[in-house]
Amino acid sequence: MNSIKFSLLLAVISIQSQAFEINEYFAEFRLGTQDQYEKKVERRSASDLSGDFKGTNYGLRFGAKFMGMHEVYLEHNPQQDVEIKSANELAHVSSTFLGYRYLLPKNFYVGASLGYSSFELVKGPNGIRFDENPETSGLTYGGSAGYRHNFLNSYYLGIEYAHYIGSYKEDGPITTPVKTIEIEGQQQLNLTVGYKF
Repeated sequence: MNSIKFSLLLAVISIQSQAFEINEYFAEFRLGTQDQYEKKVERRSASDLSGDFKGTNYGLRFGAKFMGMHEVYLEHNPQQDVEIKSANELAHVSSTFLGYRYLLPKNFYVGASLGYSSFELVKGPNGIRFDENPETSGLTYGGSAGYRHNFLNSYYLGIEYAHYIGSYKEDGPITTPVKTIEIEGQQQLNLTVGYKF
């Protein structure tokens, strides 16, 4: 009886390992043609300032495809600039995400991601500089949808829209007129170039 249970256990383990067998790996370059951060600042004068910081940016993704229709990846976006040109405001942003994509027919996909983002206000309204820059960082999450076109067997081009709804908020430095700074959401329109191996 024990030998039968052991054989069944081995069979289940074998099925599970085959089910989650990795089909391929991929590396992907993401070019954000538009990256928008929805920022809200509460000032010590009891007034609020809201505005959308925008910029172009880039990031790298490394991941794996398994069970034929699932992908997971790690994405890193190094420090880059976003700005509100009309107000001469500037900020540094960076982030790291863990992402998942479910592959649909005809090269479409939907996905979700969870990550850690940071936002540093370098120049305030009208180009004001700070002795100590207000910063905020925290967990953020969101969803995405996109399309990819395969070529030369191992390469693909894609377009993607991502919307992050996680918010993060921190107190501003005591030396600035900024009481708190909060990022309420983020949107991206991305072009991607990938290589499968």
